[in-house]
Amino acid sequence: MGGNMRLWVLGSALVETLLFSGCLLGWNSLSPILVEIGVLARNCYSDSGLPAERNNYSTLVYGSNYTDGTNVSVSQLLEVSSSLVRNDPGPGQPALEDFCISQEQNLNLAFTLGSFFLWGSFLPLQLLLGYVQIRSLRQIGGALIAVSCLMLAYCCTNPPSLSMFLPFALVAQGVGGSCVAFSSLMLPHFLPDVGAVYPSLVIASFAASATVLTIVKVLYNFGVPLVPIVLGYGALSFFMFLNSFFCWKLDENISDEGNMYRVRLRLNCSEILRKKEEQKEEWCQKSLKSKFHASLRDRDRLLSRRRTLSFKRPEGSATPSLQESLMTPTFILHLFSDSVLLTWIYFYISSLNLQLRRATDLHRQADLYSSLFGALQMLGLFAAPLICVLLHNHHLRKRPGKHPEGENRASYRIVCSVKRLCVVYGLRTLLICGFGVVCLVSSLELQILAFVFHIIGRASMFMVSTSLYHVMFHKDHFGSLLGIHTVITSLFALLQHPLFLLLTGPLEGDPFWIHVVFLALSLGSFAVPVYLVIRKRQKQHHVLSRPVYYHPAKILTHPAKTTA
Repeated sequence: MGGNMRLWVLGSALVETLLFSGCLLGWNSLSPILVEIGVLARNCYSDSGLPAERNNYSTLVYGSNYTDGTNVSVSQLLEVSSSLVRNDPGPGQPALEDFCISQEQNLNLAFTLGSFFLWGSFLPLQLLLGYVQIRSLRQIGGALIAVSCLMLAYCCTNPPSLSMFLPFALVAQGVGGSCVAFSSLMLPHFLPDVGAVYPSLVIASFAASATVLTIVKVLYNFGVPLVPIVLGYGALSFFMFLNSFFCWKLDENISDEGNMYRVRLRLNCSEILRKKEEQKEEWCQKSLKSKFHASLRDRDRLLSRRRTLSFKRPEGSATPSLQESLMTPTFILHLFSDSVLLTWIYFYISSLNLQLRRATDLHRQADLYSSLFGALQMLGLFAAPLICVLLHNHHLRKRPGKHPEGENRASYRIVCSVKRLCVVYGLRTLLICGFGVVCLVSSLELQILAFVFHIIGRASMFMVSTSLYHVMFHKDHFGSLLGIHTVITSLFALLQHPLFLLLTGPLEGDPFWIHVVFLALSLGSFAVPVYLVIRKRQKQHHVLSRPVYYHPAKILTHPAKTTA
């Protein structure tokens, strides 16, 4: 692949990730439009044409024409409510906002399904990559996004009858966005010398992709119908399909071993696994060169005799099984921490509009803050690369008298990586706790700070997870651990829908106690850096600095055993 084509593939992959990967995370911008159109609102109206359900924390005002029992069609009522929503109430009048509990709950269920497939499809895509090409995954993603836009547009043409297509549209959007993000993350594995910063740019584009729905909301508020907007967005995804078909010719650079089925995801340029014989020979050479004189006490007496010594690996250097890695406290604590965080983030996104409605009586003010929050999603473009710099800046500082070389240099880098990981993990936990504290305060101005904290925490999830699994676990388990991590956290994130039902039911729209519980659970995230520090202190010496175990294989002069 030429240089210009290489730059085009990398640049277009970032742009396409920004446009199509994580749009569902901008649900707070799309849901008011769907509410206004009347999607999934079949149970919201009684025979008289009036809303059958009302909320205690929203006020509904009807004219005299609608209170005398006259039958009014659903389309007329939606038209009236749409005109009311677009204008602020007059002096002395309450807020003119129609709020239907069952409609909000149905929309939240559809969002829960779509977000589950958005984050939980990474492991199936890893398995699928052993059978299909990376370009095919990209094309599948573009096709699914186009189909989701068609279903959403078809649903919006007649919401009372076609609302059932919305969950399927969001599921297709989630799987398609996952395919786009996954194929972009896999590019460094197919294009060498990309660099470690590129995956962070992909994650940044994924985090900022929610801004697309904010642009859709702005266009809709300016009077552009939703159906043309959605169809135009689907047409853009078709161009992504064509781009991957003609430009993503990456498969001839892959060896036969790379096409074999393996549950592995590599974000950085990695070496091909050496054969067992080469590993054994290389280890023996390193052991004889750097560890023989430091490990054997009576070396002079042993070297004076003619004997052949066969060296064994230390017991701690054997490759652990995947089950052992899954049962380590590091993986369990981090999995619990990210499960709580992802569930909290999804709940916050889905209930954001309800919190804004509760904080103010003016619909236009709440809508303004919602659009502002959507624009702040672009902060993800800067948060993820910054976190990458904090995690992966491994330059060794030359100090007088300290010049690590060889295995000592590798060990020193691992120690530096663990230190940086502990610092970043601790800072992220403090930021999430600050996010929880701000959410407890019912103030629109402070909610801007909470939303900024939420964006940084969401952008740091994938970066911290990949760094933790890369540093603390065997490289053969990296892809498996990451895939299992995404599936389990996605399953836990399904709990946000029961929490939303609790919010719109017994809690009457007040999320205070839900945020308190999440804040208390998030304090457990401090256990991860604390455990890493304790483990680092317990293992001050690297595996290669341990004594080399040996046994006499063949004695030529004296048959007596000699011990060291």
